[in-house]
Amino acid sequence: MRLVLLLLILCLPRLVMAQANVLVLHSYHQGMRWTDAQQAGLSAALRSTDIQLQVDYMDSMRYQSPWYLDQLVDLYQAKLSSEKFDAVVVTDDHALWLANRLAADLGETPVLLSGINKYKPEKHASLSRVAGILEANDVSDNIRLAQTIQPDVAHFYFITDNTATGRELWQDAQEYLSQHPNVPYTYLSPHTFGELFDTVSQLPPDSAIIFLSYYVDGQGMFMPSREIMNTLTQRANAPVYVSYRFLLDSDALGGVVSRGYDQGLMLGQLLRQVLNGTVADFPAFLSSPRQTMLNYPALKRWNVQVDQDEVILVNRPLSWFDRYAGQVRLITAVLAVLLSVILLLIVIIRRLRRSERKLNQSRTLFEGVFDQSFQFIAILTQRGQLKSANLALQDLLGRSVIKYDCPFWEWGCWDRASTEQLKQSFLSASHSQLVRFETGINSSEDGVRILDISMKPLPQTEKEEGQLLLEARDVTARHHMEEKLREREISYRLLYEQQPVILLAINQHGRIQSVNQFATELLGYSKREMLGHKVTDFYLDDAEIPQHFISTHPGKEEQSVWRRQLRYTCASGKAVWIRETIRSSLSQHQLLLVGEDITSTRELEAKLEYQANHDYLTSLFNRSYFERLLESSLVEAREKSARHAMLYIDLDQFKVINDTAGHEAGDEALKQVAWLLRGIMPHKASLARLGGDEFAIILSHCEVEGALRLGAEILQLLEESEFYWQNTRFSLSASIGIRLIDNTAGSPQQVHAQADTACYAAKDEGRNRLHLYRPDDEELQRREREMAYVNHIRHALDERRFELYAQTIAPLAHPMPGHHYEILLRMRSSDGAMIPPGLFMPAAERYNLAHLIDRYVVGAALDWLEAHPEAVAPLQLCSINLSGQSMGNPDFVDFLLARIGHSSVPPSKLCLEITETAAIGNMSEAIELFTQLKSLGCLISLDDFGAGLSSFGYLKRLPVDLIKIDGMFVRDIADDEVDLAMVTAINDLAKKMGKQTVAEFVENEAILARLEQLGVDYGQGYLFGKPMPLSQLVQRLNQATEAVL
Repeated sequence: MRLVLLLLILCLPRLVMAQANVLVLHSYHQGMRWTDAQQAGLSAALRSTDIQLQVDYMDSMRYQSPWYLDQLVDLYQAKLSSEKFDAVVVTDDHALWLANRLAADLGETPVLLSGINKYKPEKHASLSRVAGILEANDVSDNIRLAQTIQPDVAHFYFITDNTATGRELWQDAQEYLSQHPNVPYTYLSPHTFGELFDTVSQLPPDSAIIFLSYYVDGQGMFMPSREIMNTLTQRANAPVYVSYRFLLDSDALGGVVSRGYDQGLMLGQLLRQVLNGTVADFPAFLSSPRQTMLNYPALKRWNVQVDQDEVILVNRPLSWFDRYAGQVRLITAVLAVLLSVILLLIVIIRRLRRSERKLNQSRTLFEGVFDQSFQFIAILTQRGQLKSANLALQDLLGRSVIKYDCPFWEWGCWDRASTEQLKQSFLSASHSQLVRFETGINSSEDGVRILDISMKPLPQTEKEEGQLLLEARDVTARHHMEEKLREREISYRLLYEQQPVILLAINQHGRIQSVNQFATELLGYSKREMLGHKVTDFYLDDAEIPQHFISTHPGKEEQSVWRRQLRYTCASGKAVWIRETIRSSLSQHQLLLVGEDITSTRELEAKLEYQANHDYLTSLFNRSYFERLLESSLVEAREKSARHAMLYIDLDQFKVINDTAGHEAGDEALKQVAWLLRGIMPHKASLARLGGDEFAIILSHCEVEGALRLGAEILQLLEESEFYWQNTRFSLSASIGIRLIDNTAGSPQQVHAQADTACYAAKDEGRNRLHLYRPDDEELQRREREMAYVNHIRHALDERRFELYAQTIAPLAHPMPGHHYEILLRMRSSDGAMIPPGLFMPAAERYNLAHLIDRYVVGAALDWLEAHPEAVAPLQLCSINLSGQSMGNPDFVDFLLARIGHSSVPPSKLCLEITETAAIGNMSEAIELFTQLKSLGCLISLDDFGAGLSSFGYLKRLPVDLIKIDGMFVRDIADDEVDLAMVTAINDLAKKMGKQTVAEFVENEAILARLEQLGVDYGQGYLFGKPMPLSQLVQRLNQATEAVL
């Protein structure tokens, strides 16, 4: 197994594909120390990465013919066409030249360069994404170095070949020399290596040689760098200065040098950044570091003195310790191993001694167990005489009882029966049998004790006499416990009889084997009348027999419990509900049955079930039961092609009774209507109260005529009936919507909504009439569109596609120091279109979603103001609309009060707007909510005032601060005298009651002039500005304020 794991570990790197593939192009051949150093640094930087390198060498030092270079271009074009690389690395100028020739094939592939002589951006003009390491091989550094360490230098000799690299290096040197004419120099570029060596051997000693590049002579012969530098430095009559670290190993004096390994390391790090995407801007270049290094042997040869702290010395002879460091470490390691061995031997010896001590202790402990054991132990001879006894046995019997010269059963501590039993047991044990029994003994201290005695022969050798081991345990306490258990069993039996539950034991045939007293008292039978009878004989209803539980749960009797509820019959004929809990006993063919009397619980459940399905006021079915009945009717219509009808009944002007006579009168009126309707219901009709003054009927198995006939009968019955309350007579009427339940009906919600729509159509037609749903009904189509908006609203709430808009409210009678605007709402559809509230708010109010929208608006508006304190400071009043549904929603009211109470926005800058019709329709709730909001400091505005029929009568009861006059009166105030009179009356009444007024739909100057004449406080409309996003409106108001200032 270990071999397999080892093979997997060794093979795993070969199975993992590299995530990045990089092509490396070196200008020179492998073996050139500069090139090899660069490659070593590059590989070291990428060693722990998943970057795979493909390294190629152009060998351009030896081969520079056009034919050879063209062949390279063709070769790499073919390579790039068949293989994709994530990056390309080029070193020195010839590789960069090749990359430029391959620019079209490389495309957007990053190209990283290093070792470029006389760098200019034009050298990579054809490449799009370039990065790299730039050399700073400035010949001036070596000139200054030579002048520093050779103060008497009189002449410089520059050596270079006629290669492209050599020419560029000499061109750099010429640029510097042209700027420093005081530097005497001679340019050497002999035709052969021999001429070079002869020339340098004849140079004066006060000169310096600057070696730039000479690896190929004029005849095209190539000489490796190590060979040429070794020969050059040996033959030269003057010190040689170089620009690369690897040349210092050939007795050159020194120079300000670049290390190929450092450049390769920097190039690898830059490559990782490019592949990781951290380099975004190209070209991106780094400069390679340069160091001043001097060759220690060359310093000694030329007798040059330098400050060794300011330069780096290379090839310095090692000290004695450095030279023999390996041997020193080896000797140290050997000594450490020997010391470890000595310490290990010491530890082993100590452990052996410790083990010896423990062995002695164990022997002593073993010898002491015999005497320290709590059991009574004795060793007997073959004749039954005592040979040895532990202290426990001696203390039990007393030393005066123990006799060593006679068998132990003849001691005086045993009675006659025990003596004979001990003798027979001893004889049995002598024949290699284990004997165990219990008997009594007279203790010298505690009187009679009960012992559990065992005897067995001990192992023996041929020369030893046989012996027996006697062990005895004191079980007196166990005997006492058994006696207590017997007493407890009697107590448990009494408890079993008196348990306040039925306890029965039933055999495999279902017959009662035991019964407790409570069962007989509860059922009224005697035990004789119940024992032996089947338990099912006492069931009132047919039920599964309990023994069926055993057959359906084989092998699980001890773990399984079976519970059910059923009725038992008593001897008196009364029925009681029993909750049975059945499980198997230890015997697999017997059941234990525990029965709990739950009669009162079942009666309570029946009562609760009735309350859950019936209206508490009218005792009719409630809404929940009606919806289940409607759903079952729809299923029957779809599956059995049955035809039913739903009648939706809404009492007309029922609020008149509540508002004039009180809710108690309204409740009595509802009871009377329920009694009247119940009296004319056919047997196949189900009547329910949906809530408030709404009733519904499902008429099963009927046609259109039957539904219309029943509806007409209901209208006539209510019209002919009268309701009296405290000498006041009220008329009753209703509007009825009818929807047939057939195969064209949709979901229960759709049927309910369509019947509701038909009912509202009946109301719109003048009330006290019925309306039959038809698919082509325009009113129905409008309401169905509203239903479609329900899902849009829910999705918009979930996806936060509601946006806050606002519209300016301008002062008319007097200037206002701050901003005053009303928060409006727009819904953005899923495709980005803006939906005005006139399209989705009616659906929200009809289908009880308005409180969710109000919650969103309140939260979003306060969140925005809290996040923009600069908008709160100039704010005079921010109006937020609330729907009538929200006032009746306790959760929303709690949220509203808590949100305002915990907000950093001052409540005095908030105004909550409620429509007049909503406030009047929920008068008590409106007064309670307005009072709570005003206690927080908020203002209350009554919106669309004048639209209701009894606005003036209710106005004095509502604690409002502002009254917004309905726009239908304001729109034509300049031309219609009736509208002018209405606005005048509303404004005058509000002023007398100390309330401010706001006019809606102010759309032109003529309307504004009339409102100013009447003294209306504020105006709102397109004349002052159209609704716009809240942030834009606040920005515009701030700009207007700044302009005024």
